[in-house]
Amino acid sequence: MKSILRWSIRNAPAMNTLLIGLLVVGTVSLLRMRREVFPDFNLDMILISVPYPGASPTEVEEGICQKIEEAVRAVAGIKKTYSVARESGGAVILELFSNADAQRVLDEVRSEVDRIPSFPEMAENPEIKLITIRRAAITVGVIGPDSDDPRSERALRELAEQVRDELIALPNVNQADLMGVRPYEISVEISEKTLREYGLTLQKVAQVIRQENIEVPGGTLRAHSQEVLLRGKNKGMTGKELASIPLVTQPDGRILTLGDLATIQDGFADTTAVSRINGRPGMAVVVTSTSTEDLLKTTKDVHEYVAQKKLPPGYELVTRGIFRFMSAIGSIFWPRMVCRGLSSCSCSSPYF
Repeated sequence: MKSILRWSIRNAPAMNTLLIGLLVVGTVSLLRMRREVFPDFNLDMILISVPYPGASPTEVEEGICQKIEEAVRAVAGIKKTYSVARESGGAVILELFSNADAQRVLDEVRSEVDRIPSFPEMAENPEIKLITIRRAAITVGVIGPDSDDPRSERALRELAEQVRDELIALPNVNQADLMGVRPYEISVEISEKTLREYGLTLQKVAQVIRQENIEVPGGTLRAHSQEVLLRGKNKGMTGKELASIPLVTQPDGRILTLGDLATIQDGFADTTAVSRINGRPGMAVVVTSTSTEDLLKTTKDVHEYVAQKKLPPGYELVTRGIFRFMSAIGSIFWPRMVCRGLSSCSCSSPYF
């Protein structure tokens, strides 16, 4: 150690050169270093979700959850299995061992679930995915005009979806989700007089809609040179499509559809939550990032998009960083990245 110190004192120019080199390398490494909010860690879990419209939790447990659990029981690498049966759908969560190959287990689980032959007829195709941790990076608030017209909410929702799609198209943004929005809903209203006239009940009407508005596989048609997959697709997504469902067949052969007897409206689910930003109707678009993405580059792209976006009259975009101190640090390297906070918000999103 003494010899090293003695050499350093006698060779001051060499030590100065070494110090300058260390400073240069450190500065370059700092500028190129990927920024993140929390330390990176892997969440080795697989989610299997199966929608089952109109089914009770008991039917979901017996027809979906138990069959999936039995199918994946023999897959190596699974530590624990959790099942959630709820109305209109179920999910099975597989926790993996820390040393398991997550991609291999995912492929085996997908193969085993595809072999299940007896899912309920009304159940939709299962969705199997590896859970990926995504952290909120910045929130974009889409504010619309203050109006009681139901069409204004639909227009605001369509604009928010457009903003979300355009944000995802940015170079450093891979995921964006809507928060504080009501789900779409199609309401079917039939008067009591009409029900009595045609011998119907609300339960019978709901059963007809449930039976007719479906999409089910029809098997495979094999030929010498090809295979054709058959599928019955009669599932409507709008009130206009549901209006063509046959409801009553009269003695003279004339068929009355759902649109002939009922009032069908496209709208939103009736909830008690109210989404407002800065005292005006608004919806939040939450931009998230993974451990492989640079948080500050993501927020920089979002701020530049908000500054350049042209909106219809009466609409406005505002942003708020999830972690303001990260934006403050980033402004040292990207002076144009400024955090424009929201003064108040009463939306259901936890990110405002």
